[in-house]
Amino acid sequence: MASGNPVGWRSRTPHPILNAMPNIRSIPLLTMTALILGTAIWCAGCSVEKKSQQPTDANPVMVTVEAVPDAAAPGESVTLVYRFALAADWHLYWVGRNDSGFPPLIDLELPDGWLAGGLQWPVPERHVSPGDILDHVYFEELVLIQKIGAPDNAQVGGKVEIKADVQWLACKDMCVPGRAGLSVRVPVKSHVEATEPNPASEAVARLPGPLPARTLETAWEGATFHIHDPRARRLTFMPTEDCGQLVDLLHDGQGNRLALRFKTRGDTVGPVRGLITIDSEGGESRTYTIQFPAAVFPDAPSGG
Repeated sequence: MASGNPVGWRSRTPHPILNAMPNIRSIPLLTMTALILGTAIWCAGCSVEKKSQQPTDANPVMVTVEAVPDAAAPGESVTLVYRFALAADWHLYWVGRNDSGFPPLIDLELPDGWLAGGLQWPVPERHVSPGDILDHVYFEELVLIQKIGAPDNAQVGGKVEIKADVQWLACKDMCVPGRAGLSVRVPVKSHVEATEPNPASEAVARLPGPLPARTLETAWEGATFHIHDPRARRLTFMPTEDCGQLVDLLHDGQGNRLALRFKTRGDTVGPVRGLITIDSEGGESRTYTIQFPAAVFPDAPSGG
């Protein structure tokens, strides 16, 4: 699996939607009421994609899942490819830090002995809504991938069913929650041929890569972390949830030089964790994962 995306194999991937409720700050009251009332209302805005259908403002998200390759061998893995198609101008949320909304949540139901890795997320884009609400989002399409491991004793000649309960929040002028139940049947074979063209490979190409050595000039100065690339026209920092608390990401997180101000916590500041997008003068754009440890910062008042 690609570097920069933590993977922990597990038998289920529970993501209760209510755990994300504290992150929702800009949903109209009617929509918030719908979130609280129950599943029947969640499903009003959801659909499973059909080839003859396209997402619309009335039904802004359509989602499918496929296994790549379409069969598994004992002890080997397949990749689930979740594809979210969005209506024009609607967006879904990244799994990192946002001012509003929450990312798609996927709860898998796996056969006995099968294990799931973590979801892998492509690079989002920085999106500022009226009121200086800063989010990191996806327009038009979001493709997530997830490794599924077959046990060594998987029965050759049989088929297994993998079920996914998928929930999301799509936003445009307002936000609409949605939910879909998906499933895919995976035959178990003694030998599996590679799939060409491979949609999983296409999705992997959209993932952020590890930061090459000596790409950036970085330094702590007090509680401020400086990032510079002399070849870059613009830098954009997008923090993950485990990044230290920033003072003002909206104003500090994008520019030709970054000075990220952090709130101190005791005698430490940071860590710096997230994505960095480097836009070059020639028009090329590259995004990498970055991780810099917390720094000791004595004599700093707690809370910044």
